[in-house]
Amino acid sequence: MGLIKNKNGLSPVIATVLLISLGIVLAGITFLWMTGFVSEQLEKQGKPVEQVCSEVDFEEDFDYSPATMAINLQITNRGNIPIYGFDIKFIGEGKSAMKAFQFTTPVGSASELQAIQITGDNVKQLILYPMVLGSVKGKKLTKPSTCLGYGKTILLK
Repeated sequence: MGLIKNKNGLSPVIATVLLISLGIVLAGITFLWMTGFVSEQLEKQGKPVEQVCSEVDFEEDFDYSPATMAINLQITNRGNIPIYGFDIKFIGEGKSAMKAFQFTTPVGSASELQAIQITGDNVKQLILYPMVLGSVKGKKLTKPSTCLGYGKTILLK
C-alpha cells in the first residue's frame, strides 16, 4: 500500500487575489516613499514663498550687553510683506546654532524683541533670517517659511 499524495495547489482565483494585493501594497509603499521627496508648496499673495522673500526688506537696530550676554533687537519692516518672525543664527568660534523667534512686524511698523540670550561660546555675530507666513497650496493651513537667502548680519563687539 502506497501513500497517496495530496496534489492540491492554490486555486487561480486565490492566486490572482494575492497578486493584486501584493501589487497594491507595493504601490502604497512606493507612494509613501515618494511623498518624502515632495515638499508642501507654500504661497503668499498667490506667489510661491521663495519669490515673496525677495520683497522682504527690514532694518535692524540693536543694543548688546556683553555683561549679561543679551541683545535687544528692534526691527523696522521697510518692505511690502509682513514679517512673521526671525530665525537667528548665533555664530561663534567654529560652532553655530539657530533659534526661531516669532514676533510679527507688519508692513511699515517696528517691533522689538528684548533680552535675547546669546547662546554658545564666544559668539561673534548673529545672522537674522526673516520668516514669512505662507499658506499651504490647496489647504486651509498656514506655515512659516524662512527666507535663508535674505539674512542680515550683526557683528557683536
